Amino acid sequence: MLLEFVFNNCYSYKDEAYFSMEAVKKTRKNNEFASFNGHRILKSAIIFGPNASGKSNLMKSLRTFQNLVLKDDKLKNPFPTYANNPDSINFEITILIEETIYKYSVSYCSDEIIEEHLEIEEGNEFVTYFHRIKGNYEIIPRELELLKNKTRMDSLFLITGKAFNDHHCLNVFRWFRNNLIFISREVPPVFDHLYKLQKDKKRKKKLINFLQAADFNIVDFEVLQSNATMPDVIKQLFISTADFTEFQTKIKHRDHDGETFDLSVSQESDGTKKMIALSTILLTLNNSTIFIDEFDDSFHLGLSKALVDVFNSDENSNQVILTSHELELMDAGFKKEQIYFTDRSADGATELYSVYDFKSEVNRQDYSYVKRYNKGLFGAVPEILVGKLKEIIKGD
Repeated sequence: MLLEFVFNNCYSYKDEAYFSMEAVKKTRKNNEFASFNGHRILKSAIIFGPNASGKSNLMKSLRTFQNLVLKDDKLKNPFPTYANNPDSINFEITILIEETIYKYSVSYCSDEIIEEHLEIEEGNEFVTYFHRIKGNYEIIPRELELLKNKTRMDSLFLITGKAFNDHHCLNVFRWFRNNLIFISREVPPVFDHLYKLQKDKKRKKKLINFLQAADFNIVDFEVLQSNATMPDVIKQLFISTADFTEFQTKIKHRDHDGETFDLSVSQESDGTKKMIALSTILLTLNNSTIFIDEFDDSFHLGLSKALVDVFNSDENSNQVILTSHELELMDAGFKKEQIYFTDRSADGATELYSVYDFKSEVNRQDYSYVKRYNKGLFGAVPEILVGKLKEIIKGD
């Protein structure tokens, strides 16, 4: 699970942005967080803000970090700095994996890793596991000493350690690969998970029951797997066969007469496809971090509120982070440290902050967050010149 993500000079984020998933000590109700070794880890968070304010760019920044780890040789593509700033992109993430808390940070530019640092929490402090500044290794475990010369300047030492089965390097790599999930229009539905799930009749039935409980008319589904048709020379460019696997999915519905009929995924609504993807992940993964961009898009408000209730429940073992324009979700049971905003500064850079960052008289939990937001107390309100819009559309 994610505890913290700190970064700067990435996409619209110029200065250091701090995103925390730790609950404050005053939070009384315990179903919104999970506890481990003194840490109270939030199960959900939601991010609001005007269009083009940087909500999605937080997720894109973390996806860039994920791609840096999983596709280690792709520093230049992309190198999404703020306003094409040539300075380094800086990432730092704190995560819980099984019973160990790791802090992993990387600073890099388009052609080399500038600094890389892996720490492990022991007691109440972090202890360095390895620390590298360019080609110099300040601290490194004795068992990894021989690997220093096996890491290129444009490659992560974490990947070298993983390749030689180092336990801690493997843990961090696997978290990025298996437990950090993104759902958005840019990321296709998780048919690989759905394909595996259908082989387990009990879990398949559980998924169908979950979808029906959410008022989706789905009685069955079938996923067929095949390899995409492309030349072998192109296939060799992919990391694994999964990268060019195609899935044909049929969703079975029931009509008013009780007869069933099939629809392909392409025929389903965006909301149905999104719900299938989300449900599959929630029911197949544990202790994972799931980002959902434009969460309320294609969902009825009633469904969105119900899902938020599920995300914050004791029954949910995953962590879900949302972006949204649906202001009513602000009052859907989130605590002040779970509600974030993005806004643009005078120079166009994104600023990220939470309700918790405001003074106590503003962030009180005893009356509507939406009312305070609409009064402008939290900022992050679009400045729309309605008169000018009308004047322009009127024409000559």
